[in-house]
Amino acid sequence: MNILLEGAFYSGHGLAEGNRILLRILDQSGHTVRINPVDKSWVTHPVLPPEETAYLSSFEQTRLTSRDLFLCNWIGYQVRYNSDYRVNIVRTTFETDRIPESWVPELNKFDEVWVQCSFNQSTFAASGVKAPIRLIPNFFDEKQFSPAGEPFPLNVKQSYLFLSVFDLKERKGYDVLLRAFLNEFSSRDDVALVIKVRSGKHLSSVYDVIKAHPKPFRDRPCVHVIDRMLSPADLIRLYRSCDAFVLPTRGEGWGRPFFEAMLMEMPVIGTNWSGQTDFMNESNSFLVGVERLVPVSMKELAGHYWAEPSVSDLQQNMRFVVNNREAAIARGKKARKDLLSDYSMEKTARKVIAELDKFR
Repeated sequence: MNILLEGAFYSGHGLAEGNRILLRILDQSGHTVRINPVDKSWVTHPVLPPEETAYLSSFEQTRLTSRDLFLCNWIGYQVRYNSDYRVNIVRTTFETDRIPESWVPELNKFDEVWVQCSFNQSTFAASGVKAPIRLIPNFFDEKQFSPAGEPFPLNVKQSYLFLSVFDLKERKGYDVLLRAFLNEFSSRDDVALVIKVRSGKHLSSVYDVIKAHPKPFRDRPCVHVIDRMLSPADLIRLYRSCDAFVLPTRGEGWGRPFFEAMLMEMPVIGTNWSGQTDFMNESNSFLVGVERLVPVSMKELAGHYWAEPSVSDLQQNMRFVVNNREAAIARGKKARKDLLSDYSMEKTARKVIAELDKFR
């Protein structure tokens, strides 16, 4: 088929990484693909090697001899049905207990709505999406994620390092993470927390949480911040440099950093709610209990709820992996094994192709 694939491709956004892999799946299966990148103009710091950028750019020029299928993989409020194409499919996600009402009429114009997790199958349907909803797991090239290899250089003297990777948004629960870490550990513990964010913008919110903690400054454990974009290769090296991954998120449509850390055989600590529970369980990760669902504070999401992770449960999990390192390592190894079995690129590609073949 002749396919127009729209979304992010060139940036460090998780959806861009997914689109790069989706493009390869479509290309290698014999489809003719043209891409319409939404992010090319706002990428000021390239994160891709030149050969990858050249590969992507070549698909901007593809000539489509027919308009068979429009596949849009992007943020829901920017998705638009394309009446020029015979078949329209949208792939999107959301992280609260429902989707915005304004999304529903547009999504219902599509022939199919692809979601990444069973959590979104429920939330989209309950919000009024009547178009067929298909579960297509997130796109990963597992060959990129090798636990063995060169680590990322870190100027941190502590021997046990927690890693957390997130955007500076309330949804990510970084306030819960910092409170729990500062509560549980002190300067006497040989432990540090490494935080990776996209940029220094709004970083003051992290430091405000740290400053507000009642523990005296001299007694606080080390918090090390990396406030810049890393290339995909450097991010993998960063996973190798740390001992455990932790993120008490309030809600995810998938939970890409959890998945990546698990592929890297890291013991992973995360909230027992929303998208990541499709692949995280008590046998392959460390789940943080939810105290309750709480209203989302943003005015534009009035009426939405998400999880409030338990600070005490998070502390217990963090202390456990530090004190029981062999057991934590074993759980990390099982995590990688589970994901390679259940979410390989080959399996996901077969699901994508089978779904598209219905429209030939």
